[in-house]
Amino acid sequence: MGEDVGSQLPVAAHGSLERRPFASTSSSAPSTGDDNDTTEPLKAAHLDASLPTELVYSLVLNWRGSKQQVTVVESDTIGDLKAVLFSLTNVPPERQKIVGLAKGKLPGDHEEVVKLGLGPGAPSKAKEFMMIGTPEGEEARVAGPSEKDDGDIDYAADATKMKAFMAVQSVRNRRKLKEHAEKLEMNIIRPPRPDKMLLVLDLDGCILDTGSWKLPELATELFARPYLHDMLAAISPFYDVIIWSQTAWVWLERKIIELEMIGPTARGNYHIVSCLDKTCMFSVYSEKEGKAWSHQVKALGIIWANMPQYVPEKTVHLDDLSRNFAMNPKNGIKCHAYKDALTRDNIDKDKELLYVARYLLQLVNVADVTQLDHSKFRKSKLALPEGLSDPLDRLKRQ
Repeated sequence: MGEDVGSQLPVAAHGSLERRPFASTSSSAPSTGDDNDTTEPLKAAHLDASLPTELVYSLVLNWRGSKQQVTVVESDTIGDLKAVLFSLTNVPPERQKIVGLAKGKLPGDHEEVVKLGLGPGAPSKAKEFMMIGTPEGEEARVAGPSEKDDGDIDYAADATKMKAFMAVQSVRNRRKLKEHAEKLEMNIIRPPRPDKMLLVLDLDGCILDTGSWKLPELATELFARPYLHDMLAAISPFYDVIIWSQTAWVWLERKIIELEMIGPTARGNYHIVSCLDKTCMFSVYSEKEGKAWSHQVKALGIIWANMPQYVPEKTVHLDDLSRNFAMNPKNGIKCHAYKDALTRDNIDKDKELLYVARYLLQLVNVADVTQLDHSKFRKSKLALPEGLSDPLDRLKRQ
């Protein structure tokens, strides 16, 4: 949505993993830019081809002496505008001070940009505004950020199912899904395997105590959730894995290497296909305690559109935050958050990933995982695949 008007701003590096195209099941040749190119587009089944036409508004951002054109559409929110500014300047939304767009206080992030009194027009008529803020990387450095813990909402509960449905149906959210799917460039670690299920795996608070991990004098393995590698080893014959973390790429990559999930020190032959970071997420708007509430979401349709070999019926998403399931609540498995890893009770008593491993194996022969209530996964009585032992049997041997 941003276009350079003055000098080009630097683009942040996006990690050091080798960038390779994923192995598609399509027999079409890669796109060459030729007019006769017939490369298959993104999987339309997971995107929305019938989005309504919307008014477009032109703005000009003045930041650090450079001017850049910014465009937004009528269903965009103030939060969406801030996300665009973040992509252009690397200044996080919470640090942005925007001057000249509104008289008085800027509307809340959930409000649509039309509340700014903008008018559609050519760039020559674009409204100019100024932004002040410190980019990421220029602040005092710490060992790395984790997900912002600003509360959760259970999108699987009856009281919030309608909100989840509304989130999926929203014109603005459908457009955001389409935009993010179309711009996604995946770093492929291992190519997808045919006929495998997909596990979308969260990182912070799910398999790693990130709060304690920030202590630089201690090894990362001390903060890994117990039985992480047991779970990965158990499910690898049946599941491809995509790690999705609400952190910056550089921290995501560092964490999974130090957890010995990929790289030369990997403990097992885990089939980790790719990793997605916070840039692949977008905000949705709900209500919490009677007030408008904005939160980021991990929309699985972004993956399905780019990798059509994975389908909703055979995809599960493990996360400690239900709010990340907002666009796909029927695929979400919520685990308990893992914190305070160095306390003896957590080291000895946390068995969550063994329960997860058993449930994921129980799902292998299920035709459609979206038809189940995943909130009761710890007590699931589904049968395991023939010949497999129960991961919880490990506890009997201790």
